Amino acid sequence: MMRALILSAALLAGAVYAQAPAPQPLPQRAAQQQPPLSKEDAELVKELALLERLELVKNLDLFEQEQDGGEKDQPQRGN
Repeated sequence: MMRALILSAALLAGAVYAQAPAPQPLPQRAAQQQPPLSKEDAELVKELALLERLELVKNLDLFEQEQDGGEKDQPQRGN
């Protein structure tokens, strides 16, 4: 009896969720109305993008080492 009640509630919730309207996409004009970046800001954005890419590569290397069993030699940093 309890299973039937839970199953019925789940099916009803799924049906209600399926009928909910999808959120409307943001208008693209709002993104186009922003003023252009200054040279300093543009350079900062480029540097941040580079740092983000380097972080992704570093994380990928760590992930690959975990999959290989961590047997690769860790690079040592010299001061």
